[in-house]
Amino acid sequence: MKLTYLCIGLVAACGMTLSSCSDNYKERVAILECNLSKDVVNLEYETSEAQTIDVTSKETWKVSVDQGSGDWLTVSPMDGTGNGTLNITAAKNSTDIKRSAVITVSAKGAELKTVTITQEAFPGIMYDFADLTGWQKTGLVSGINPFSIEDNAECEDGKALKIYTRAGTEYMGTYGDRFKVQTGTRFYSGRYEWRVFVPVMGMNDRSSIGAFIYFDDQHELDFEICSGQASDRTAHNAEPDDMLCLVSSQANPFFSEKSLIKGNAWHTFVLDLRNEDGKFMAEWLVDGTSLKKQLLNFGEDDATFRVLCSMENLMGMGDHAATQENYGLFDYFAYVPHEDSQAPLLEGQLPPEPDGETLRWDFDDNSVPEIDWSNNGGIFTDGWIDLSSGNMTYIKDGGEVGAGKYTWKINVPSLGIGSQWVSGGTIDVSNVAAERSFSMYVFAGKESDRAACTVTPTSAQVLVRCYTESMGVFGFPIDPGEHVLSIDLRLNKGKYSPAWIVDGKVVKTFDTWYTPEAFQFKFAIKTRTGGGWMGDAPVVGVPTVKYDYVEYKKYEY
Repeated sequence: MKLTYLCIGLVAACGMTLSSCSDNYKERVAILECNLSKDVVNLEYETSEAQTIDVTSKETWKVSVDQGSGDWLTVSPMDGTGNGTLNITAAKNSTDIKRSAVITVSAKGAELKTVTITQEAFPGIMYDFADLTGWQKTGLVSGINPFSIEDNAECEDGKALKIYTRAGTEYMGTYGDRFKVQTGTRFYSGRYEWRVFVPVMGMNDRSSIGAFIYFDDQHELDFEICSGQASDRTAHNAEPDDMLCLVSSQANPFFSEKSLIKGNAWHTFVLDLRNEDGKFMAEWLVDGTSLKKQLLNFGEDDATFRVLCSMENLMGMGDHAATQENYGLFDYFAYVPHEDSQAPLLEGQLPPEPDGETLRWDFDDNSVPEIDWSNNGGIFTDGWIDLSSGNMTYIKDGGEVGAGKYTWKINVPSLGIGSQWVSGGTIDVSNVAAERSFSMYVFAGKESDRAACTVTPTSAQVLVRCYTESMGVFGFPIDPGEHVLSIDLRLNKGKYSPAWIVDGKVVKTFDTWYTPEAFQFKFAIKTRTGGGWMGDAPVVGVPTVKYDYVEYKKYEY
């Protein structure tokens, strides 16, 4: 019995001894050194310099990067031996989402080390020209589509907007090739930035690339790039591949100054507007170099700006009509507000409606309203008025209308493309001979009108033609059938600011320089035919168009 206990004790002792030896052996295994100088790196949305992380080790190490499905972070080198430095660069974050990645450094026999990289979201609004979302084409003429989205490896997203103009005297001047895209959104103070490829344009051609902001003719700030007149090139000692860059304010105060930039090169144009005692302090910069700084005679209370990119054959840009096809490439436009900037007015967003009395005419009794309206050719039936060959004018006891919301329900017919036929509501000037109006007609449109639409129409659709002289035509496609259309005409800083609304959706807004003091208006719903601006072919037959009701809310200001 004692012998048995002795054997068991020896076995247990040996087991303990073996276990103890194994544990001692593990403790003697060295953990190799591999350390990083940072475990977190925070990046701005745009960084011009590489960030560094020091690696401290005597061993061979490797780097891996986890950035999800993205490819915005670059780390080098990806391996090394001994002490080293990781260089970290990040592409500009053009999105409104903060993003992150994890860098892992591994060495045999050492603990894994990680660094979390975060990059801030873009703090403003970025248009990268992968398409024309948010932009309106203007200046289109028949027989040419001067806008295209091009593949370009030198662009941040691989895409560029190309705009071109044609050679020849017939394409010069006010009614020549003047092609632009403009934002629907309106902006205040802030940093406006365009990246543009400037080619060598035809020597002394009257053609220019434009990057500018516009409220009205008295509140416009520009970059214009051209070959220029021979006298200007001589005065600036221009080389053959130099282009003239004009920075200008069209008024308040007016100035235009010229400098040289290289053609066949990408350039970054920045217009920085800062608030200073109720006025704008404006600075024009090209590739980081300041060309002009000027305190303007107006500020955020006076103007909101749309942004434009253009290619135009303009008289003052050279000595003769264009001798070649000239073009510009736009990589992106970016807007960043300053801390005290007012928020941009996004296309499609309106403040609450002002107070006012609403009048409604529903035609249920199949007759012309007893007061305030005159009827010329309209036929009443089943509570609708058929204006296939007529119009009705709201005369309001012979007086004029102004700021308010004008709404009507219309049954839209099918139309052949190019038909010279329109029907809808129009607010026309009544006190002066000048053409001043706000209209919202339904029409088929020419091929050029349809090509200019931001939303591409199908062959069966017609267009809502939103128009005022200071803006031009904006087309929005709809299906034939019943629709509710509105012109919401407000005052912004004492000037008329219309919005065009289709079935409750704001499709276009614009600020004009028209004032109630200068212009008075009358409102009508009407059908018109035969105008060259309506189409390029006579309408076939008599399309049937009917109206169910009309409303007018007169705003109180």
